[in-house]
Amino acid sequence: MRKHQWIATLLSLICTGLGMFYIGTPGMMIGGTLLMALQGAALFIFFMTLGFLGMLIGPIAIGLHIIGLIIPVIYFNYRSPKKPMFDEKRRRQLSSPWKIIVRTVIGLALFAGAVYAGYTWGSAPFMKTAAEKRVVQEAAESYLEQKYNEPFKVTDVDYTWATSSYQLRAHPEQEPELVFTLNSNDSSPPTISNDIYLNLLWGQQLKDELKPLLAELYPDQAFADAYVNADFDTVERDYNQLANADGNVSQNISLIVFADLTADNLAQEKERVLELIRRLPSVTVQGETDLHIEYYSMDQKTPDRVKKIEQDFDYMNGKRSTHFFRAFDISKITSTDDIEIRGLE
Repeated sequence: MRKHQWIATLLSLICTGLGMFYIGTPGMMIGGTLLMALQGAALFIFFMTLGFLGMLIGPIAIGLHIIGLIIPVIYFNYRSPKKPMFDEKRRRQLSSPWKIIVRTVIGLALFAGAVYAGYTWGSAPFMKTAAEKRVVQEAAESYLEQKYNEPFKVTDVDYTWATSSYQLRAHPEQEPELVFTLNSNDSSPPTISNDIYLNLLWGQQLKDELKPLLAELYPDQAFADAYVNADFDTVERDYNQLANADGNVSQNISLIVFADLTADNLAQEKERVLELIRRLPSVTVQGETDLHIEYYSMDQKTPDRVKKIEQDFDYMNGKRSTHFFRAFDISKITSTDDIEIRGLE
């Protein structure tokens, strides 16, 4: 019986109540089914309460699992001189390998079904099916293609039950690196809104305009990102045409600069920032410009890191910078006295 005891114990560790199905007496199988059903119910309650009862449900689920482990151990260690036929009956119960396999497979199927049902029924009110997400995806792709007269690919569709809305990520098929976000409601048919394609497209064009200036002022030191907002009644792809938006344009420029700033060269860096601010209007359109610079030490500038920054500007998020500068409206900067480069060390 030693082998059967270890196998039943191992199965009970893997799945709640599975060792009881391995043993296979009617009482064991009924008890194992009950434990599995209770596990599924616990999972259902956990999701239906958004996890707020986790501190209660967790110990209950663990307790059920332990019960399913203890019962087989007791079964195999039970001895009674008043019941000499018990051991023989137990031996016969475990003498047929194919019956053991069938019982165990049935128990595993019931456990998987209980867990799947608990998860599916419990999470259903807060999630959407693949088919429902596909409807939103197709609606968004159709919306974007009609609006911009070019094909788009929606890559991610995430549903937020609290707001009954979808958050999507998409990109033009011809420019897969230009990934942007948009939203959809939960109506039928879906209503698509808040796409930021043009904002990022304008920002990309502004980055191209900035490259010669940055190459002159920060040779091999600076990397830029830009985001542009504009009140424009029509679909306008050309950033330079935003000059006709009557000044209702805001431009956010972010720079990563690799430079070892010290007390001795900080004044020189302020002069360089002032020169950048004075020359930015030559590459930006009329409107408000926000400038944010994060400084990193030169030893952080490696070929691998530079490549990753060029692919994803946000790669340096979380990396420790040494200094930073922020001006929410560069038109208010008139001299180095208006420039404050703050140290973080």
